[in-house]
Amino acid sequence: MKRCHSQAGFSLVELIVVVVLLGILASGAGLLITNPIKAYEAQVRRQQLVDQGEMALRQIARDVRRALPNSIRIPGGAGLALEMVNTVDGARYRDEFGAPYTGDADFVLDFASADMVFNLLGPLRNSAAFNANNRLVIYNTSVNIYAEAVDVDNQGIITPAGISLGLSNLGAGLTREDQITLSAPFLFTQQSPGQRAFFVDSSTSYICDPAGSQILRYAEYGFRAVQPTAPADFGVASGKVVSQLSSCNFSYSAGSAQRGGILTIEIAISDSGETVNLLHQIHVVNVP
Repeated sequence: MKRCHSQAGFSLVELIVVVVLLGILASGAGLLITNPIKAYEAQVRRQQLVDQGEMALRQIARDVRRALPNSIRIPGGAGLALEMVNTVDGARYRDEFGAPYTGDADFVLDFASADMVFNLLGPLRNSAAFNANNRLVIYNTSVNIYAEAVDVDNQGIITPAGISLGLSNLGAGLTREDQITLSAPFLFTQQSPGQRAFFVDSSTSYICDPAGSQILRYAEYGFRAVQPTAPADFGVASGKVVSQLSSCNFSYSAGSAQRGGILTIEIAISDSGETVNLLHQIHVVNVP
């Protein structure tokens, strides 16, 4: 008696069909997985660009708000450079006698002749950080405070670099007043309606460098009558504020007696073919 042995299996055609079907299913599954991953990566990339731009805009705004009134300047044309005078402290000067100081002329700032000793109404905000090399500014309405700072056009608004400042405290508690002593007499020619006095130390600049895809910040350098507008113009180290920059523009409306100034900053940051455009406007209080 003969036995028949039958063996079942896949033919080559069936195997090929199965492989093709598995490939199609794998491709479809891959698309279902990779597309969300790519979308997530694109969202993260855009968010990083926005965060970088917003951090830079906040830093610029912080410097602008602590700048000396009427000291912001932008060169005509390209609008790739922004410069301002850094203010380290401020107060109100005494312009008339009153309790508890009623009999000493050194308490009042004299605008009729050169003076070297006067009081501030109350203490400075940060007396511990007072620096004798700071410059004192009263009622800056100049169109170019930088020229006056280097004595090119001295209008009696900012003390010269050769005059150092001294600080002493008079009284205590609610009657305390800080007294400022200049190393040489100086005539401030214009009185501030708000009796404001500003202490400044240096200049600060933001330079757009599209060729290097960056915005650079320069600080703590001396005053210059001619505005520096390129990285090569500075002799001090810079700090990178923005990388991956594709375009940048600063524009400034100085304002008038009826309204404050407006600084407009436009930047575009690019990465992997995507570009984020940011526009920020900063209200500039120019009351001297």
